[in-house]
Parts: sequence; structure tokens; C-alpha cells
Amino acid sequence: MKLLLFILLFLIYQSYCEKFQYDNLFPIIFIQCLNVIPIKPLKTYKDLYNTNLLKKDLSNLGGVYGLIHIKSYKQYIGSSLNLYSRLIDQIKGRYSNLRLQRSIKKYGLNSFNIVIYYFHKDPAVLLTDIETTIISAFPFSSLFNFKKEANSMLRYKHKKQAIEKMKSRFVNKINLPICG
Repeated sequence: MKLLLFILLFLIYQSYCEKFQYDNLFPIIFIQCLNVIPIKPLKTYKDLYNTNLLKKDLSNLGGVYGLIHIKSYKQYIGSSLNLYSRLIDQIKGRYSNLRLQRSIKKYGLNSFNIVIYYFHKDPAVLLTDIETTIISAFPFSSLFNFKKEANSMLRYKHKKQAIEKMKSRFVNKINLPICG
């Protein structure tokens, strides 16, 4: 049975590499075969320092993306209505996942690839639902994500009381969280 699974994985790996010209997909395919949902990247970016290519391809496009550590294949899966803007934030460490940023700091940006799993075209489809589906296709231990279910603060409106409480924290420098 294990030999049959290995042969099947190898054949899938070969067809992906030939048809889509992907490199180093065997661990991703293997992980996905342990689950039921097959997820294949639509696009892969290997040079994260080439932000011009990201800008050209991804400006004003929404979707679900992954930032994958090349050696461990651990990844962060996220979504955005503007992939370029969000990925630049991730690359620069702004508004980003702490586990992912620690790994980028430890291994360097050149140890990561970006993959696009889904391009958002239908406004009736919730992007967080697609992201949750993709997250669930991988073992949670292979992700930098903190939660198994995606959520979004998009269009969330804070109550006046909450806004005042947040503002009061920044009245003087003593209360700034960064200053201790």
C-alpha cells in the first residue's frame, strides 16, 4: 500500500513539474495527499526582492496566498483584496504574522517563496471562506498561522467607547505599549 501511494505521489509530482513548471513541490503534494483536498498553486514567485514583478502581476488583485519556507515547507496562508499591498506588508514585516516574521528574520527573505492559491474574481464569494478551505488542506503543524479559521477585520466598525479606550492609551508616552 505504501509503495502504491509513493508511486502515485511521484506521478503527481512529475505531472505538476512538467505541466506547471514548478520546482520542489513534492513535500507540498505529499502533505496534501494525507488530506483530501488537492491544492495546487496557480503562480509561484521565487525572488521576493523583485517587488516590481509582484506589483506588475498582483496590483489590485485579490486572492489567497502562501509564504513558504523553502527548506521546511512550513507556510503562512493569508488572503487580501489587494495581494501586492498585503505581500509587501508581509515582506517588510508590517501588520504581519509574528511566527512568519521570526522565521524570515532567522532564515532570510531569500529562503521563502510566494505562492498564489486563488485569485478572487467573484465578489459574492467570501475570501475568508476560501482561505479557511486552503488552510484546512494542510496539517496545522505545517503552518505559521495561529488559527485554523480565517477571519477579517474588513468593514469592522469599532464602537465609540472602544475608540476612546484605544486613544486614551496614547495620551502620553508612558502609556505607549512599545515603551513598556
